[in-house]
Amino acid sequence: MFLNTLYLQDVRFLSPLHAGLETLPLAVMVMAGSLVSGRMVASRGPRPALMASGVSSVIGCAVLAGMTGTTAYPQLLAGYVLFGFGFGLVNTPVTNTAVSGMPRAQAGVASAIASSSRQLGQTLGVAIAGAVVAGGADRSLRTAFIPASQAAWWTLTACSGLVLLLGYLATTRRAAESARHVAAALNPEALTGHTH
Repeated sequence: MFLNTLYLQDVRFLSPLHAGLETLPLAVMVMAGSLVSGRMVASRGPRPALMASGVSSVIGCAVLAGMTGTTAYPQLLAGYVLFGFGFGLVNTPVTNTAVSGMPRAQAGVASAIASSSRQLGQTLGVAIAGAVVAGGADRSLRTAFIPASQAAWWTLTACSGLVLLLGYLATTRRAAESARHVAAALNPEALTGHTH
């Protein structure tokens, strides 16, 4: 959303307040997606939430990849709603999948790794997006920004497609069996019921 803020303020010339208000639907959908995701994971496991997240994010990012300096707000709104909902759906099943096959003693470590990976991805995303826009510094920000932001949104579209693929692969029976083997290797006492 770093590039989106620049887009709204430096390309569309919105004030910071107006730009924030225009992206408010995205934040609302992240919250809604998080609530729905928790219920989906509790009732049906992580796969449906991961699949819905990937589909919603792919469509939302593709819509936002078509932004120009004069894109109508309904198109932006559709992209924000879809992307925000997809983003909100993804966190619960990712954390659930990361810790589900781990012994209790290792669940905190798995959760921390998942959280750290999210934070690293966000940091790299901002750095890469900033570098892409800065690469067009020989032109004005307004003319350099649109192609740079479209490239960034198409990259996010591809990453959302990876959410679909990895979400599917991480929730297959084979993946569950692999998680059980890893858990057994990390905590062999759990198989025999003995503890030290």
